[in-house]
Amino acid sequence: MADHYDQKILALLVEDARLSVSDISRQVSLSRSAVTERIRRMEDNRTITGYHAHTSVSKEDGVTAYLALTFRPLSCDLVQPLINAIPEVKLAHSISGDLDLLLLVQASSMTRLNVIRSEMDSWPNLSKVVTHMCLANRLDRW
Repeated sequence: MADHYDQKILALLVEDARLSVSDISRQVSLSRSAVTERIRRMEDNRTITGYHAHTSVSKEDGVTAYLALTFRPLSCDLVQPLINAIPEVKLAHSISGDLDLLLLVQASSMTRLNVIRSEMDSWPNLSKVVTHMCLANRLDRW
């Protein structure tokens, strides 16, 4: 169970995953060995699942869109390898409700987004795709 120290450590790492253990230990008032052990434990129990670099496409260049997909019949498992093959897909969530799958796509251009979208037309059992263009980034914690 995460205590307030773990929560502080997580918040610091979410803000800047490149922070040194020394920097974190100073900010949370724990020893470096205690911080190292807490980070290791959170990695082991999958609270922390990785450390990531973000490219400029995800911040200012290019285009970002959510694609809402509906399948008839449901086919999320069939399209998983197709999703994995598109590096511009940053998130893929199976969701409840009228939609089956929600994808976050960050492409270098509208042309590339259109190519990705067109390729989806050949996906098995795809019934409907709705594209929601992102106009402004209000918060980015990953």
